[in-house]
Parts: sequence; C-alpha cells; structure tokens
Amino acid sequence: MSDILSQEQIDALLASDGFGENGAHEKSPVDKYSALNGFFEIFCTQAENVITTVVNKQTTFTPQNPKKADLAEINEKMNAVVLSLSLGFKSGLEGEFYLIMAKKEVAILSDLMTMGDGSAEYSEDHKDAIGEMFNQVLGAFCVAFGKEMGLSISAENVMVNEFDLDNPPFTIDSFDMIETKLTLDGFADSSAFFLLPEAISEQIGKYSKREENLESVSDQVGLNMEELDDLSKVTSFSPSDSDFMETSITAQSIKDSNANIDMLLDVELDVSIELGKTLLSIKRVLELAPGSIVELDRMAGEPVDLLVNNKVVAKGEVVVIDESFGIRIVSLVSAEERIRSLR
Repeated sequence: MSDILSQEQIDALLASDGFGENGAHEKSPVDKYSALNGFFEIFCTQAENVITTVVNKQTTFTPQNPKKADLAEINEKMNAVVLSLSLGFKSGLEGEFYLIMAKKEVAILSDLMTMGDGSAEYSEDHKDAIGEMFNQVLGAFCVAFGKEMGLSISAENVMVNEFDLDNPPFTIDSFDMIETKLTLDGFADSSAFFLLPEAISEQIGKYSKREENLESVSDQVGLNMEELDDLSKVTSFSPSDSDFMETSITAQSIKDSNANIDMLLDVELDVSIELGKTLLSIKRVLELAPGSIVELDRMAGEPVDLLVNNKVVAKGEVVVIDESFGIRIVSLVSAEERIRSLR
C-alpha cells in the first residue's frame, strides 16, 4: 500500500464526525460526554493546583458525570445565592462556558487569597478576587488542554456576575452541565456546576474525535515512522516535548506550596513616594537652572502617595526619622487592590 495519504484519507483525518456518510462514525451523547469528562478532569486538576497554592489550603475539585443542564437540580443541590464566572477563549476554542458558585464559597476563597482567615462575609470586592484567581486557573488549563489536543489556546479575562437560578440571564435548554464537588480543607464542602453551551461541547468532542481519527487513519495507510513523527507534531505532544506535568495533591505538594508562599513573601518590591506632578513645556525644561522652583499639583499638607510597582497602594504624611525621611500611613487601598498591584 502506498505510503502517501490520499485526499479522502486526509479529509477523514481532519473530519469531526468520522469517515463520511456511509461507514461513518456519528457522534453520540456517550462520545460527547466522554470527551467532556476528559476536558473537566484537566480543568479540575489545574484548579486544584492553582487554588491550593494561592490560598495555602488543600483544595479538591471532583467532577461528576456530565448530563443535560437541569436548573431544578442545580437549585436543589446548591440552595444558595450564587455567582456565575464566565470562562471564555480568545483563540483555539470559541465561545465561553460558565462556573456557578455559591457566594459563601467565593467569600472564603477570596478572603484566604488576600491573607485573611476565611471568615469574611461576602462583599462586592470578592468578585475581583475570585475573578483574578480563576484567570490563573483558566490560563493553566489553556496550556494543559492545548498540549493535550495539539492546540494553541488563549483565554479571555474571567467575568463575574450575579446569577439568579430562578430567572437565569440566558436560556440553558440546550446546555450541558457537570457538577463538581468542591472541598477546601477546614472550610467548604459543597457543589459547584459548570454550564456549557452546545457549541463548546461540540468543539471539545470534535478535537477529541480528531485524536482518535489520527490513530485510526495512520494504521490504515501504513505510514512509515518518519511520516508518523511529522504528523504527530501537528496534533499532539510527546512527554519529551511538553514541560507540563500533572501532579496530584499530596502532603508533600502542600508542603512545597507553603514553601512557595514563603518565598513569595520574601520578594523585595520597589516602593516609592510621589510628592506630586506637573507639566512643563520643552522650553521651560531647557530654562531650568540651579535655584529654579517647580510648582507641583499637590497642596502643602496634602497626603503623598506610596507606590508599589508604580501603583498607588497607600497615602501618608512625610515624617523625619533620625536623619532620614519616611512616611506615616494614613489610608490604604483594599487588600484585594494591594494583591493586584503586585502583578
């Protein structure tokens, strides 16, 4: 048999619905849900790794079997006021899917993220914190799933919104859903739900099917090893090509996470004080000489800005300490804002 792929074989290789109309392998719900299982196993693994490190508490996400979306079931199992996190893609995949979480769990995770003890009541500031946390999760997932499927995937920023289970902002009749058990050591033990529009589910099924087709077609056409290597570069990564390694959460991994947090807390940051600003024309700049006075936009006695990484995190009064200048803090931005200023 010839080692060269025919056009029909190439079409079969790239087709998302099998090998044509007559011997075709049509996608069934079982095939789609099997693909979704793999998708969310990767997502939940990344969520566990990222959140465990960020909050310094062992966290597990355990996905259940996917099924058609059922608002009544979600309402019954959550029985809480919830938020929706919109998880969207820029490239590689199209569209977005949603994570439905109770505000109670959002408050716990957000408070721990900002060095709290996890007891804070939910506030609007927690939307920003949980959004930033899942930006990191989604970024890690895009790398991992992209390498699994041979895709280059990039993500949109996570959007966090109110979600009324009795009157959802969109129709979910054609959505799929998957429940995940969320366990946070010493705090939460609850359910969260992923909702996927049909378009996203079909894309996941398509790329999973393409991986199966690669194996089947390469067997049929008798590719030699050199051609098989070239083909695999387009669609998959071998362990040696990938710098990604999934790790289970163990006592040792938690210990390593603690060490990582301690190392981060020891990082030195550039801190500066800004007395004020003004605008000068080029002519005025050229006229500057010793003894020239430049008037700033800040009044005498007005608090000065303390900047970390060129972002204002506090205001204060200038003081003299021995022979050095210092600043006495009079107001601070929120803990969430201080965390974001480190980026």
